[in-house]
Amino acid sequence: MKRTIFSWIFPLLVLAVLTLPGCSAKSAATAEDFQQAAESVGYTVEEQDSGDIVSIHMATKDDSAIVFYVCNSEQEAKTALTNLRSNLPEDIDPEHVDSSYYARYTGENDESYYSLIRMGDTVLAAAVELSEKENVQSVVSELGY
Repeated sequence: MKRTIFSWIFPLLVLAVLTLPGCSAKSAATAEDFQQAAESVGYTVEEQDSGDIVSIHMATKDDSAIVFYVCNSEQEAKTALTNLRSNLPEDIDPEHVDSSYYARYTGENDESYYSLIRMGDTVLAAAVELSEKENVQSVVSELGY
């Protein structure tokens, strides 16, 4: 009987130890993280005048741009994301994920790829030619967004 219980519990404990560390909460990237990720796929990054928010970093390459906003609060980031989402072209019906800490809207039309992501007090916004879609996805992946 002891051997049977042990043979069930031990594999469950091993499985829990191996999978639970992967369930840790995502954390927002920094402007430096964004700059490094964007430059790694050939974008040039410049800090912009940020007005009332903490910082704005714009990555550009040809006619494509990725912008990373660091806001003063999660609520400010939510407002920024709502404003950006309302400016998407009408022919875009974005796929979306939305929670209290994280939101993502992605979509494309015949010419462009759009990605809007909010994590915590940061927002990543991309409007790029379709040929740059993989580069944006690489930046997003590197940031853990």
